[in-house]
Amino acid sequence: MSIALRFKVLVLGLIFSSPFTAGAQRGGDPLSGIWKGDWGPSSMDRNTVTLELRWDGKTLTGAVNPGPDGIAIENASFDPAVRKIHLEATYAARNLRYIVDGSLEGNKISGTWNHPRRKGDFQVTREARSEESSQPADAPKLTGLGRDERRVVQYLLKDWGQDFSITSVDIATKALGLKASGAFRFRVGDYIKNHPELHQVIRQWGWQTVVLTPDQKLVARAIVNAERHKEKAPSITEVAKGTGLSKKEAENAVAILARFGILKRDDSAGGVGYVAAEPRYLNWQPWLDFQFHQATLASSGRSFAVN
Repeated sequence: MSIALRFKVLVLGLIFSSPFTAGAQRGGDPLSGIWKGDWGPSSMDRNTVTLELRWDGKTLTGAVNPGPDGIAIENASFDPAVRKIHLEATYAARNLRYIVDGSLEGNKISGTWNHPRRKGDFQVTREARSEESSQPADAPKLTGLGRDERRVVQYLLKDWGQDFSITSVDIATKALGLKASGAFRFRVGDYIKNHPELHQVIRQWGWQTVVLTPDQKLVARAIVNAERHKEKAPSITEVAKGTGLSKKEAENAVAILARFGILKRDDSAGGVGYVAAEPRYLNWQPWLDFQFHQATLASSGRSFAVN
């Protein structure tokens, strides 16, 4: 599947999420709000999803990928008595009609989806209502971030899309002249990871693409490649040598990858002692293998990354 097509299918796949939201925490509306999760045809092929639902007690409406690129949900229904939800939507670009059925349990909804050529499963989790979650994507308040952290995200929101740019957190931080710690970069990256509604670039190319540095991607690949090919796990020294990093740099990369949930500790694996946290990362899904060229405009000095 091409990258462009994968994104288009991913966007429609956001429909698959069946939610109820923060109102339920207050004992009221069980559905209205933002839900996030993943969907796919198998455990090895997953895509992230964001869905906005509105429930007035009788009628269920909403959109996938809320914002300018949103797809309206059609023929939606929710039965509060049995906690079942049904959604239908048409992905016009490929003339596909999706049918989605899910069950609500606590803070999660899971179920199945299908269209004439494929089927699979999905799961989504309710996002707690906050001041920032109700803000439109073009004017986010970025609640929870520090001043300089907000500056980085605001820089990216302004820069993404210009000249086909897919600028990373690392480039934005340098462009702003900030001396950011690893903790600073993690907080910015974690915010982007959890807020794909901020911009189409995140949804199209994946948070890993704009959050991870090239070195971190190389380290992840060195570790999971061995796991995928059922080879002996490399030691941290071997990882460093294979990626051209110092041992300390390789260790720092492993720590960040673990914090982001891409790697997980497993002493039984031997070697570096980490393995892929989820099956999808064994096949680079999504987007661990994207490496972009950095360009700098002579006229303005602006730096950005392109595919």
